[in-house]
Order: sequence, then structure tokens, then C-alpha cells
Amino acid sequence: MGNIRSRILYINLLFGLVYGVEDIPPKRSFPITPKVFHRPDEVVFNTRPYNIDLFVDFDESEIASASIFFKTDAMDNYIEYSLDIIRARYRFQFSPLFSSAKVIEYFFVVSLHNHSIYAAPLNKNGYINVVKKTLEDPAEYFKRKLAQRR
Repeated sequence: MGNIRSRILYINLLFGLVYGVEDIPPKRSFPITPKVFHRPDEVVFNTRPYNIDLFVDFDESEIASASIFFKTDAMDNYIEYSLDIIRARYRFQFSPLFSSAKVIEYFFVVSLHNHSIYAAPLNKNGYINVVKKTLEDPAEYFKRKLAQRR
């Protein structure tokens, strides 16, 4: 039980939950590894559910937790959601149909049982590169794409 409490305290201190939400995402670098990978979709439509996937190439027995820190333009702070494995990937499902969001922002954190912590996506220096996506109206998006072809 003490081990779980110390891990929660460690993660809280790391992500600024004790010090304040202005420290999320953390302003420190993380190890750069191809074992934690996320590729954002090019476009996210505001009319259908969206799966945000994270691929983790650590043995499942090594992983203590995988989370997404997610917020919309209608929210002031990130919310941490614990992720479950679905078909060999960690998945978060977001449905813009139940939200008035116009923009989403997110990043992932994976912690291992040996207390190593990884994040994605990262820039070339190992700092979290928060994904920011504007939710697009499909009709407007395809009109714009068609106009670009002409």
C-alpha cells in the first residue's frame, strides 16, 4: 500500500498537481524513445467520435500506468484519464457530439514499475509537444480541399 501512495505522490509532484495546474504539461525533458509513439490525425471532424491512440512497446508487465492529459477550449485545466489497452494500443475516445469544444489539446504519459516516466509526443529536446487540434466541419473542410485542387 505504501508503494502505491509513494507512486501517486511522485506523479503528483512531477506534474505539478500539488504546486498548481500552471505546471501542466511539465516543463522538464523526458527520455526520447521509439517505444512510446503517437501520431495525431491530420484532421479531426466535429461530427463524429475520435479515437486517440498511443502505442507502447514495453512489456505489459513493466507498465504501471498509461494516461492522457486532455482538455478542450471549454476547459481551464487538463484532466488526466487512465488508458486501457484495446487491440495492442492504448486508446482514448473523444466524442465532439457531447461537447461544445472547438479545439482539443492533449499529451500522453506512461509510467513503468521501475519508476521511469515517458511522455509523448516530444520535441527533439525531449519536452512535451502538446497536440492541439481544431475540430473541423467536414463540409467546410472538403470544400476547402476541393478549392485547393483547382
